[in-house]
Amino acid sequence: MANLAKGGSWANHLINDSNSDASYSSEAGGYIMRKLLIMSILIGFLYSSSFVSGQEEEPVLRIYGTVEEPLNITYSQFLEFPMVSVDASVICVGAPPEALGANSYEVYTYNWTGVRVTELLEIAGITDSAMEVVFRDNTRYSSSLTLEELDNPDIILAIYADGETLNRAQGYPFRLVAPCYWGYKWVKYVERMEVVDYDYKGFWESHGYPDEALIPDCTYTTSNPQVFTSISQRLIAFGIILVVASILNAGYEIRSA
Repeated sequence: MANLAKGGSWANHLINDSNSDASYSSEAGGYIMRKLLIMSILIGFLYSSSFVSGQEEEPVLRIYGTVEEPLNITYSQFLEFPMVSVDASVICVGAPPEALGANSYEVYTYNWTGVRVTELLEIAGITDSAMEVVFRDNTRYSSSLTLEELDNPDIILAIYADGETLNRAQGYPFRLVAPCYWGYKWVKYVERMEVVDYDYKGFWESHGYPDEALIPDCTYTTSNPQVFTSISQRLIAFGIILVVASILNAGYEIRSA
């Protein structure tokens, strides 16, 4: 780089250098490596800052209450967690409490992908007095599950449905996925997870719906137990860049021989 600065243009440098071919190969290879390094940094930035287009502020998940370490997890940080996927159906009850189980509900099924709730709680460190986790959205809606109920690896906080980022109707940014529980337990737009030491009654539960919302004779299929995190994707992209750089650099060396 110092020689280039003193010699002026690329053309002058090549004319004045007695080892022009070898120098060109070395400088060109270095130039390509620098460009590809910049590309890899940009790729990493795009992955780390990716969230739904048009969102003015990046979503943040708060985990607090009877925990050892309250957490504020940004959407970008959430993407770094190892994720799992599960095929599960949301059964949205459209009947009065006494009619649960009647043919008056809506069903839709997705392959949901997200982070296990148990892993999030493990990071926060729940205390001995903890009993339930309350999932709250950005309005006044909430519902809860006991720690015993949450001891299920297929209960996740999802950010994808069928491989696509959740849209608003599906519950963006975070949606609780609780297979074989009635839909009112599947809280959308989750912003806060509060760990409490008492028997909490959520919105519908306080209006007469059962707190134990398991669906009788329910089955679902677990699939894709491990998916790529954004860290994995960045490493793969960087590996591809290095391979391409090696090939291009080898090509310049062959030309200069």
